[in-house]
Amino acid sequence: MSTIEENSGAEKSLNFSKDQVLNIREIIGNYIFHWPVFVLAVVICLSVAYTYLRYTQPLYQISSTLLIKDQKKNNGAEILNQLDHTGGSQKDVESEVEILKSRTLMNQVVERLNLNVSYTSEGRLISTDAYETKPISLTPVKFNKAWLNTKLQLSFPGKNTYLLKDLVSGKHISGEMGILQQNLFGLYRIDRVNDTKINNAEHFIVTVSAVEDVVGGYMGGLTVEPKTFRSNVLDLGYTTTVVKKGEDILNTLVQVYNEASLKDKNRATDRTIQFINERIVPLNGELTDVEKSVENFKSSQGLTDITTQAEMYTDNVKENQLRLEEINLKLAEIDDIQRYVSSGSAQEKLPSTLSILDPVLNSQVAQLNTLQLQKVQLLSTTQEANPIMDPLNRQIETTQANIRASIKNIKQILLNSKAQLAGTGTTNQGSIKKIPGQERQFISIQRQQKIKEELYLYLLQKKEETALTYASAVADSRLIDPAIGSRGPIKPKKQIIYMVAFLVGLILPVVYIHAKDLLNNRIGSVADINKGTSAPLLSELVFHEGKEAVVVTEGNRSAIAEQFRALRTNLKYIRGKKTDDLGNVTLFTSNISGEGKSFVSTNLAAVLAVSGRKTVLLELDLRKPKITQYLNLPSKAGLSNYLIGQAKYEDILQESGVHPNLFVLGSGPIPPNPSELLIEGEIDVLIAYLKENFDEIIIDCPPIGLVTDAQILSRFADLTLYVLRHDFTLKSLLTQVDKLYRQQKFPKLNLILNGIKADGRNGYGYGYGYYGSDLKANSFSLKSALRKFFKRF
Repeated sequence: MSTIEENSGAEKSLNFSKDQVLNIREIIGNYIFHWPVFVLAVVICLSVAYTYLRYTQPLYQISSTLLIKDQKKNNGAEILNQLDHTGGSQKDVESEVEILKSRTLMNQVVERLNLNVSYTSEGRLISTDAYETKPISLTPVKFNKAWLNTKLQLSFPGKNTYLLKDLVSGKHISGEMGILQQNLFGLYRIDRVNDTKINNAEHFIVTVSAVEDVVGGYMGGLTVEPKTFRSNVLDLGYTTTVVKKGEDILNTLVQVYNEASLKDKNRATDRTIQFINERIVPLNGELTDVEKSVENFKSSQGLTDITTQAEMYTDNVKENQLRLEEINLKLAEIDDIQRYVSSGSAQEKLPSTLSILDPVLNSQVAQLNTLQLQKVQLLSTTQEANPIMDPLNRQIETTQANIRASIKNIKQILLNSKAQLAGTGTTNQGSIKKIPGQERQFISIQRQQKIKEELYLYLLQKKEETALTYASAVADSRLIDPAIGSRGPIKPKKQIIYMVAFLVGLILPVVYIHAKDLLNNRIGSVADINKGTSAPLLSELVFHEGKEAVVVTEGNRSAIAEQFRALRTNLKYIRGKKTDDLGNVTLFTSNISGEGKSFVSTNLAAVLAVSGRKTVLLELDLRKPKITQYLNLPSKAGLSNYLIGQAKYEDILQESGVHPNLFVLGSGPIPPNPSELLIEGEIDVLIAYLKENFDEIIIDCPPIGLVTDAQILSRFADLTLYVLRHDFTLKSLLTQVDKLYRQQKFPKLNLILNGIKADGRNGYGYGYGYYGSDLKANSFSLKSALRKFFKRF
């Protein structure tokens, strides 16, 4: 038992595999049938792709690499460590990225490269940017606002002359190149570019815009990103249609960025130099006056030497006075620092801390300067009210408070020291009074001279050191790779565009054919039948293009004749072995008229007769008989006459004229009540007689979808053949066929698919093409060929 089940399962698996192969073959055959659709779609898509590539300006990627240095490692020589108060903390790479992408820097780039003036070379369909090919350059000094963003045609009527014309209003101005001119367009100058030769037949479209109007557009093509996470190396990119323009923009952007960075770094140094200059000028005058006083005193008093005691007193007073001057200098710097902190403005000049050796205060002042510079940088890219400014503002306020506390302590200490020095100076002065008046006066004058001289030399030294710091300042970035354009365009990619176009050219026909098949409600393949009904398909018959009704004759080897012979063979397997000598009754029916039921029944009767079987064909489609017309039989009494008792079956039996073994019982006159006639006993008597005298009885019934005649006659049938027609029978009618099969209202119901057009669609046409007589391969009709070709669409 298990072996039987396994064999049964194997057979099902094998059948399923065959069905799959058949379905794949039908699908492929359907697509091959529509090959012109694929060719047309691919040609159209490739043409569209070519047109798109032909008239789309390619985009190029310009790239550059920039290193942001650690500012702590870039402060100059060790001899300037005392002036290191301008040094800041390590650069914030993310902040530098925002600065590079800022509108302020791009605004400077546009102004420097004169990018607010665009040059366009017009083609037949598109215009191209003439930034690299333009032979001239227009420099607007003050362009008239009324002509901003206006397209002006620039042509060259002469070697050194130009014509600037508004194509809309027709207004034009001619002038000479290389000369600053003022006219209705404004104040501007047009110059040659590197002595480029100018073609008089060439013209350009020039558009002058406000710098602010074009900055946003140029910012859109810029990208700035760190090369890797936590990396100080930035990748700069720019997307443009002109490689040269992109390279100039990136290189100029880096240049402007470095200049702005140096300017920020040198702000504190400029303030120190200014402070020293302000102090050294009056000190120089004071020193000159003291030196003249010494000279005058010696000349008037005749002094040539100073005693040891006088020198000692002098040294003490000098040292005391020097320290007092240093304290006064420090107090002045403290006041300057206090004023700087109290101002709270990032634009206030940084105070000098040369004389104050307190490392805490120096560090706090440097930190405040760094924080204010960061605030200035952030304000260039954002607003004051932005929440990201709050932490920085709080840090600035904290630093200012710390500086005030430090200043208060230092100032108090300095004032105390000053008071002590003042007392010491008074004591020394009293001692000096003991020295003779002349010598005391000379020592006093000499002391003032030395103090002024030492202070003057000290300031000169600091001035040189600060100037050296200014000269040695370098930018906090280094250009690793200058801007360079990509070898080929990054967009559009020709290979990808053509590949996509080709794939779309293949996909669209598939979608079209699939949608067409989904919308097709008629039987197109065996798969449609298998989906609609479980009734077995007995035979497939190709479409017959000829006008002859009987295609089965002795010696005929056409495709359809061979298929009828195959149908005859299949009938033997279905009927099986008979237990009596009575004739076989085969009933033909269909869904609707026009499916070829009468044609199939007539030719099946003919092929049975040719095989030696005595066959009779009953034309029981009493409403619309066709068999007598097919066979060109004379109209006389028929089955309708017999069924009402007006004729005997011997009187209505006719020879077919096709073969001696084939006889026909025509329908006769069309009766008003065919169904009532078929339920009478005469039809039973007739069928019984025919079964005893004929080997094959073929009954051509009316379509099952219209009347019940076929069901009435089904009681006589040994086999029922249900005819369907390719591309004619509706798929929805298969539900009715399946219902009849499952309810077994017809004995041994089998299907015949008729009228298959051997056009290669759905797998048909590959097994029947060698029968030339049936498909008329030797004849050619242009109209027919064109009709068949356009059916493939």
